[in-house]
Amino acid sequence: MQQFFGLDIGSRNIKVVELNRARDGRPELVAFGSTETPSGAMQSDSEMDQQKVAKAIKELMKESKIKSQKVITAFPESRVFTRVIEFPPLRGEELYRALEWESDRFIPLPKDKVKVSWMVLDEGQLPEGEEAGRKMEILLVAAPLDLVNRYLGILEMAGVEPVAFESEIIGMVRSLITGSDESAVALIISLGASATDLCIVDRGTIRFTRSIGTSGDDLAKAVSRDLGFEVAQAEEYKRAYGLMEDKLGGKILAVVKPVFDVIVNEIEKAIISYQTKVPMRPVKRVVLTGGTARLPGVVVYLAESLGIEVQIGDPWVNIVIPPRFEEEVRRLENQTQFAVAGGLALKQD
Repeated sequence: MQQFFGLDIGSRNIKVVELNRARDGRPELVAFGSTETPSGAMQSDSEMDQQKVAKAIKELMKESKIKSQKVITAFPESRVFTRVIEFPPLRGEELYRALEWESDRFIPLPKDKVKVSWMVLDEGQLPEGEEAGRKMEILLVAAPLDLVNRYLGILEMAGVEPVAFESEIIGMVRSLITGSDESAVALIISLGASATDLCIVDRGTIRFTRSIGTSGDDLAKAVSRDLGFEVAQAEEYKRAYGLMEDKLGGKILAVVKPVFDVIVNEIEKAIISYQTKVPMRPVKRVVLTGGTARLPGVVVYLAESLGIEVQIGDPWVNIVIPPRFEEEVRRLENQTQFAVAGGLALKQD
């Protein structure tokens, strides 16, 4: 199979996944692991902090027995500019001009400060006999150059060679959506520590993305502020009791509910925005991932709030799992934190 591994550098944890080809040709897990991200290092411009991240990556690769020295990694969705844009079916120079105009319109940085890439989601070509009017859809992603250079520096210090960069959303879709999902419209929600990312997938294709600033850290801060706990203790209470009404007299729920409802409201807006455009393709289910998806009661709370089926996503569903890894990958923490790294490792050559 490909000679690279997937690397997800999160604000809380660093994750790695390496795959090979099973006898039947399917991707097979050969190595994976996670470690804590040095505190605050990914928000810092300090070379010393970047060295700490690089050291953590090298140690994780050794502990996880990663063999490849080539890597695909992802930029945080909250740090890049991502948009699904529509055009009439275009080709060649016309398409490039349209993309340049659209990127100038929505990217709030000068051209020389960003790296822009794009991929065609739907070419907009109609089968013979259908009426005209179908649009081509393109996923446009722009990453600030200072972010790109920071990641390049970290990878160089870690002694690995970057093969490609993607956005986290692309990795998540690749790992969480299967061939059997082709006929359904799914909303992927990544409940992370520092951001909440949304992505609507229809017929296996990304149709809508959005990143929300409200996150798991904000829930812990609310517990700390309202109940007078230190942040570390508040984090433990949040993890233990989450959105459960019958735990600790409902005190934690009462504190985190107003903050979590901000996330719920943004999710509802995203669903309405998409379904206003595509009313015949309603969102049928929600797939949760990210560390905050492990909070007690979060699945039930979201299902009741949205009126849609909600489930924890399985990042291993498209991967053959050898018996030696079976028990470990089925742990809830490994169900919720490897969607990006697994999806990056699944990228085709």
